[in-house]
Amino acid sequence: MLVLAILLLSCSQLASQIFLPALPQIAHSLSLSQSQSQAMITGYFICLGIAQLVVGPLRDRFGDRPVFLIGQGVFVIGTVCCALATTAEIFSLGRVLQGIGAAAPLLISRTLLAATLSGAHLKSAMATLALAASGVSVLAPWLGGTLSTLISWQSLAWILASYFFMVATLGWWILPANKQRVTDRSVHPYKMVRTYWQLLNDAQFIAIAAFKWLPTFIYLTTQLYFPFLLQQHFALTEQQFGTMMMLPMSGLLIGAFISKCLHRYLNEVVLFALFWPLLLLSALCYLLLPFGLLSTLLGYGFAMVVFGGYFAAYMQLIGLHYLAQAGSVNALVGACELLVFTLLAVGCNAYIIHSIHDLAWITLTVASLLVLAWVKLLPRELVLYRRLKDISGRILRSTV
Repeated sequence: MLVLAILLLSCSQLASQIFLPALPQIAHSLSLSQSQSQAMITGYFICLGIAQLVVGPLRDRFGDRPVFLIGQGVFVIGTVCCALATTAEIFSLGRVLQGIGAAAPLLISRTLLAATLSGAHLKSAMATLALAASGVSVLAPWLGGTLSTLISWQSLAWILASYFFMVATLGWWILPANKQRVTDRSVHPYKMVRTYWQLLNDAQFIAIAAFKWLPTFIYLTTQLYFPFLLQQHFALTEQQFGTMMMLPMSGLLIGAFISKCLHRYLNEVVLFALFWPLLLLSALCYLLLPFGLLSTLLGYGFAMVVFGGYFAAYMQLIGLHYLAQAGSVNALVGACELLVFTLLAVGCNAYIIHSIHDLAWITLTVASLLVLAWVKLLPRELVLYRRLKDISGRILRSTV
């Protein structure tokens, strides 16, 4: 199940990132402007965000297997459309279908482990999943760039389609067949909207989701700002920029690895507190160190360590508190992440960020908001920890 969860998560990541280095090829082949080719990327995220809001409740109602097979089928068809595209319209249709289909493997990769594992095994598996996700995020652009120099973008799409079909086959073989509905939750649009509204009014949900939303916001804001900053001030070529960006992005792997090593000894709220000071270090690198390539990459790297460290802890808390509706909860988190916080990142770059110091103050604001979320979670987690400790003590005494 862990291997399958990693493969499912890699599908959406590869579809979103591996085409990035091939954008010039695609734009030239289909006669697209720069803005049109970028719209192919953002359109995928918009469709993915909207589709999650529908796929999540369907997963909670009918289970993992049927929802995954239908979604992955749409995913494969969309990728084949991209491979066969001779016009911008066909390629756009393929990206729309990819975004819709990718919602199923993305959501189920996050809910599958919580539905099949528990306790220390679940924590270890979640940490491994986060580590694998970080590795794919770091390597996917490099892989796409390498393949783009060797083969055409159409061949790249055919390779993706073959990979997605292989994952669909493994999912059909491994995922259990549900002979009855998993829950009685309604998938009527009104009921779905009502469920999401109740979650948005749940302070605990907002506090947990903040540890996914806010680091993602920092990541997106920096990713949009750094290409202009580094290439203009340090005269980096596109290839040099891509190589340099792998350095801070490796912080994702470092954070996920540290989280995996510590999950046996510390609960999720303690892990949140442990990584939080790195956000302050990130802001201080921008504010206090002399402006240079090293200081900017170091500041971004500290933020990426936090991002990687928080991912597994966030998934663990969702599985712990919202297991019965894990699909809907992860769908709402993912949709807000892609639709709301992406727009916020674009807005910050357009109207707020004019220097590296502005990015520092945004990072400090995010750090302050995470303190509020942590304080909200602390009392509940202490109560839960005490209850689990009492239960384990009773079991130990009865065994003795």
